[in-house]
Amino acid sequence: MAGELEDGNLKAAIRILVSDETYAAPSADGLAKLLLKHPPATVDADTLPVPQSDSGLSVAESDVRKAIMSFPAGSCAGPDNLRPRHLKDMVNCQKKGPDLLTALTGFVNMVLSASCPRKVTPYFFGGRLIALEKKSEGD
Repeated sequence: MAGELEDGNLKAAIRILVSDETYAAPSADGLAKLLLKHPPATVDADTLPVPQSDSGLSVAESDVRKAIMSFPAGSCAGPDNLRPRHLKDMVNCQKKGPDLLTALTGFVNMVLSASCPRKVTPYFFGGRLIALEKKSEGD
């Protein structure tokens, strides 16, 4: 909640305060329910076709800047605690912001061209699930 308040997102902070959602206790039944809704990948990264060197899909620095700036105030951090607000602040830094934007654009274009190293794809394209207790059992 502190992050939402720091970013000026009072609506999200209030929603968190009044929410009655709680983390679900770890259990075999809970895991089974999660796996039903979110099954494991059906394709192994090693069986994917080798990408062409030029996919024709790329973005400009202005596109990356626009995407970064489009995150709403209070957007959540990822597993590494990097928040969109951090990216906004760093990209707007007069001294090193342009270099960061160039590097981020290169990274985005590497991913778009399917050139991401295979060893990192499970981590980069994977996800983390957190089970929350729901008000109704049907959800």
